Amino acid sequence: MNKQGTKSGGRGIEWCTHTWNPIGGCQHACRWEMPDGTTAICYAELVAERVAQAHYPLGFAHHYYHPERLKEPLKIKEPARIFLDSMADLFGRTVPAEHIQAVLDVVCEAEQHTFLSLTKNAPRLALVRDFPANLHIGVSSPPDHMFGHALSRTQQAHMLRRSLAVLREFADNRVTWMSFEPLSWDVATIVAENPGALRWAVIGAASNGPRTYQPEPEHVRALIKVLDEQGCKIFFKGNLKGNAAATPWREEYPEGVL
Repeated sequence: MNKQGTKSGGRGIEWCTHTWNPIGGCQHACRWEMPDGTTAICYAELVAERVAQAHYPLGFAHHYYHPERLKEPLKIKEPARIFLDSMADLFGRTVPAEHIQAVLDVVCEAEQHTFLSLTKNAPRLALVRDFPANLHIGVSSPPDHMFGHALSRTQQAHMLRRSLAVLREFADNRVTWMSFEPLSWDVATIVAENPGALRWAVIGAASNGPRTYQPEPEHVRALIKVLDEQGCKIFFKGNLKGNAAATPWREEYPEGVL
């Protein structure tokens, strides 16, 4: 289990205190088109196939299960904010149901912590249904490419609507959230169609290695306006610094997040 930096622009994932990966790998092969014509790959995939290659001998698209890591959160006594799949997608279509349940059982046992999950496979959430109360369910906004295929804007919009619809099913009794990183197109209208789906949103810029590409300020402003109208808390990723719409700076958490 890794401890994260929590300051904007610092190392690690700013919105959590720890990362925990009892499973590893992901088949989604997400890609994003950068404004300069380059293509950015998933950061977790980049790490897995370079600096952490020894831990992913069959490649990042392979599913890895680490039962020896399951009890790690129980060793942390002070309440923590734990991202449970920074190097995986717990609800990916190839993850066995028994592996998902093993992770959720530990989440339930470690009730002193807040756990956050993030998936691009929202329909799988509807199949699981029974989640621990201290798990905050998140979905990533659609990438530009998945599974080796480019997504049209129509496909991205359909995926976003479906994801928000799934989150609405859980929003009455838990924190549901979405990561808009990168915010590469105007999603405000679709979010406005789904009031109550989100209690928290993370907004960030696009990045490709050391280069950062800011979203259009009007897209940021439009999304902020809708989220504020819906009473959704907003967290700006550090890479949004300098964007004209990211003022005043916001690092909010919804009620119930440690």
